[in-house]
Amino acid sequence: MEFGVHRVIGIEREVSAIADAMATDNYTVLFVSAGGCRIQIDKKMVEVDEYSLVLVPRGVKIAFDPEERRAFLIIYFSENFFARTDIDASFIRSFKSFDRRQYTYQVLNVPQEYATYYEFVGLQLKLSKQNYNQAIYRDLAHNIVKQVVLLAAIYMEEKGPGELLGYNMDLVRRFEDLVEKNVKKEKRVMYYAGVLNIGSKKLTSLTNEVLGITPKDVITGELLRVSKKSLVESSLSIKQIAWELGYTNVNNFSTFFLKETGVTPKEYRKRWQG
Repeated sequence: MEFGVHRVIGIEREVSAIADAMATDNYTVLFVSAGGCRIQIDKKMVEVDEYSLVLVPRGVKIAFDPEERRAFLIIYFSENFFARTDIDASFIRSFKSFDRRQYTYQVLNVPQEYATYYEFVGLQLKLSKQNYNQAIYRDLAHNIVKQVVLLAAIYMEEKGPGELLGYNMDLVRRFEDLVEKNVKKEKRVMYYAGVLNIGSKKLTSLTNEVLGITPKDVITGELLRVSKKSLVESSLSIKQIAWELGYTNVNNFSTFFLKETGVTPKEYRKRWQG
């Protein structure tokens, strides 16, 4: 799913129901109202004060505490969902609080009056998700999420800079940056491990520790992100897109895309351009 919203109260939500919210290829925003909450970010349990907005960059792993009884709202969205225009794309990529090379998370304390805004956002996004097959609701969801992120950008405090990245996290971020730049040409874990001057097993250990997934999963996720973006935004044929992504046989690309998304490239393009 390109975006989603959930009200989370510990064990009241099965992990399978919020798997997308925990996916490391999504940007994540937490609305924490009265009472605060506790959540795991980058394998560290973080106690968040009440009336806070928490921004978690792509690539940072989050998990929920099954014993946590305090409710909070979680919004997640992909880059494809947010970046409808070049301006949107430039903004989300340059927004410091969503820069995984600098922070694992950022916290913004907001006035108590924002509690009613939380409820409004949650209700409207849930409504949009239920009617996502209609263009007007897709526009509504995009506008609300964009408003939330812009408000965070305006009011984000310089103090409380979040958790700085450790060495292992930094190495994983370098790997992700390399994948983002080279995935069209290189899809082998061995290649990226070589560039980083570490072994493939070491890279696997690092990504499992930091992200909870394998290097191959990172490569697949980035390839899928680029594929979706090209299918939605470009006028190239599916065969041309496959070639651009390093597939000499369009059938191999279609098989990959179907396996990962459950729909063919043609069906995905029709759904998002229709």
